[in-house]
Amino acid sequence: MSGAGAARHGGRWNRPGQATLYLSESIETAFAEYQQELGARPGTFVAYDVTGGAVADVCDPRVLAELGAQAADLLGPWKEATFVKKVDPPTWTLTDRLQGRFDGVRVPSSQYRGGANLVLWRRNDDGEPAVEPLDPEFELTSPAKPGSG
Repeated sequence: MSGAGAARHGGRWNRPGQATLYLSESIETAFAEYQQELGARPGTFVAYDVTGGAVADVCDPRVLAELGAQAADLLGPWKEATFVKKVDPPTWTLTDRLQGRFDGVRVPSSQYRGGANLVLWRRNDDGEPAVEPLDPEFELTSPAKPGSG
């Protein structure tokens, strides 16, 4: 929830040092995004309830056109641009333009065809999206279920 992992080295939609929360719209997309080039590994998948805030939907071709961005730029090799060529990937440039007006962006998945992700630069403060894990059995928030002694 802190976004610290994304801040450590940056991500497709955030510069290093910028805490960013990456969420997927489906478990299939989440799994593909989690694996990336690392392959299958242990992990915990959590559903979240996200409400409020302003999000730009760059999965919508009309929004993309209004922003003057190209769909191919969203899925390009951002790590190669950042770490090899030492240039800002197009997604960082677009992020810079969006951050003043939006709390986050809905983006196409680069790992799962047809999937989408929600990337939040701001959350859980006044006027920003509220993000809460769905944990009705309290399995994430305490070591034991309520009443289990």
